Amino acid sequence: MRTGIWKKNTAFCKTAMALSAFLFTAAPLQSYAAYAPLTGNMEDTYDAQTWAKLQDNVLEYDEIPDLVHVYNSSIEDIWKNLRDAKEKLDRNAEELESQSLKMKHLKDTAKDRGEIGNLINYTTQEIILQKTATALKSSELYSKQTVSSIQKAEKQITKAAQSLMISYDSLMKQRNTLEKLQELYGKQYEIAVNKHALGMATDQDVLTAQTNQLSAASSVVSLDGGALQLKPNLCTLTGWAADASPELAPIPETDLSLMDQMNLEEDTKKAIGNNTTLISQRTSAKGSTTAGVEARLGMIEEGEQKLTIEMKRLYNDVFAQKEAFEGAKAGYQAAQKTHDKYTRMYQMGLLGESDYIGTEISYYQSKSAYESADTALRLAIETYNWAVQGLATVE
Repeated sequence: MRTGIWKKNTAFCKTAMALSAFLFTAAPLQSYAAYAPLTGNMEDTYDAQTWAKLQDNVLEYDEIPDLVHVYNSSIEDIWKNLRDAKEKLDRNAEELESQSLKMKHLKDTAKDRGEIGNLINYTTQEIILQKTATALKSSELYSKQTVSSIQKAEKQITKAAQSLMISYDSLMKQRNTLEKLQELYGKQYEIAVNKHALGMATDQDVLTAQTNQLSAASSVVSLDGGALQLKPNLCTLTGWAADASPELAPIPETDLSLMDQMNLEEDTKKAIGNNTTLISQRTSAKGSTTAGVEARLGMIEEGEQKLTIEMKRLYNDVFAQKEAFEGAKAGYQAAQKTHDKYTRMYQMGLLGESDYIGTEISYYQSKSAYESADTALRLAIETYNWAVQGLATVE
């Protein structure tokens, strides 16, 4: 169970407080109940199986949006501050209504006694208190603008967490491959040393084998260091403590059917409509002069053109990465067949150890190339999809 295994992060809490303070001052006094956040028991929001998975000690790539929504300390604090502010407004409204009733009673008493001065005073206070209470009760903080701002923050955090997990997964796959290559290069080095003693290998052969082994070992250490830096940040973004040790499930091969859903023309329209920079430009002051109006319209048009160009670039990058991925995958599949063939030959004594090790090295190199191409394709698809949702830089 995840309950109790994560801690608050001070930096994130400060960010949450700052953002929530901004939201409270910026939100219009309108009610959009449909945009309310998850409330009550989370178990009532998710089905039992999903909720159980969110609470286990395994971090899966597809769970990231829900983990951020439910457990990220920044988002959690924002919703909490919003709920607390709403409860405070409700309490204040109730108190004002209570005071208003007291004023009404005093007003009625003054009227019965013919106390004109008190009657006017109590009537005025009753009206002010009642109007203030009504205003507070109608000051619904869960406005569309407020919730949209929080949802944008969730998207940004989710995007960052996905990127971190993709990078971490790629590092670990590279590490596993390099660890195997280190072992194989070590065997090559031993064979080279033995052959050198028999006069069957040169000094350069020995040096090359040794260099390959040391290089692979160094790369493994480097990747371990990178993973140690990535994992705490990923844990924090998804609700664990930075020093927690959840199991990070491997990311499966990229689903190419995701590309079938891409439509550059339609996606570009969505990206323009969702982009927060362009939204800000479209809702900016129209200007009081002809020059000001034209400048504003020109800025909006330029922004839309830049985003249109960026969407085209991202779209082309996805298909370029797909081509590279398919080539790397075909190479890996061919290497698998070759490796299986030579493994059988080696087991039958038809292939020497030195030659067999060479085929194994070739196989793992192809495997590494395939995994790297898969990572690049996934990142390209995710970047494109996030741009459609509004998270693309317009420069």
